[in-house]
Amino acid sequence: TLYHVKTEIFPPLGAEYCKTGSLCSLEVSITRLVDLSEVDRDEALTESDGYCTTKLMYEVVDNSSNWAVCGKSSGVISMPVAARATHKVHMEVMPLFAGYLPFPDVRLFKYLPHHSAHSMQLDADSWIENDNLSVDKNVDDQADSSSIRSRGSLHSAASGEHKGLPMPRLQSFSSGQVFNCSTGMQILVIPSKDDHVLEVNIT
Repeated sequence: TLYHVKTEIFPPLGAEYCKTGSLCSLEVSITRLVDLSEVDRDEALTESDGYCTTKLMYEVVDNSSNWAVCGKSSGVISMPVAARATHKVHMEVMPLFAGYLPFPDVRLFKYLPHHSAHSMQLDADSWIENDNLSVDKNVDDQADSSSIRSRGSLHSAASGEHKGLPMPRLQSFSSGQVFNCSTGMQILVIPSKDDHVLEVNIT
C-alpha cells in the first residue's frame, strides 16, 4: 500500500450537526506510507529541496447524489515521495437530504506530465499526419514536431505553436496501492428548520 486516504466532514462553525442545505467542511488527508520504491519507476519524479516529489490528482464525487460538492472538486497536488508525508485538501459540501448519509467518494490517480517517459509510449494509431500546418522548412526539428498532432489533444484546436504536444494523462493505481479508510462511513444530517412536512389524506 502506497497511500492512505482519510475523509472527514465537519458541521458549520458553532453547530453540533450537519443540516440539509448548510455548507459543511470536507477535509481529505492523503498520506504516503512508504519511501521511494521500485513501484515508483513509472511516475514522473522531480527533485525539490533534497527530496523527490510526484504529482497526484484527487477527485471528490458523489454518485448517490446525497451531497453537492461546492467549488473545486478536483485538483493536482505535488506529493513528497517519503514515508509519513501528508497533504490535506479542504473544500465545502452541502448535504441535500437528512439521515445517515455515506461520505462522498475520493479517487486518487497518478498524474503523468507529457514529458514523462511512461506517457511517451504512444499507440501506433494515436498520432496522425496534419497537412494543414504551415511549417518552416529550414528547421527540421520544428517540422518534425509540427507535422504531427495528437488526435485527442485539446491543443490541436488552439494556436499552432502548441500543436503536436502530447497532453498530460491520468493513470489508475493498482489494486491495493491506495487504502481509503473512510469507505462505508456515514454521518448524521438533521433537517433544517425551514423544512416543511406536507400531510396528504387520501379518502
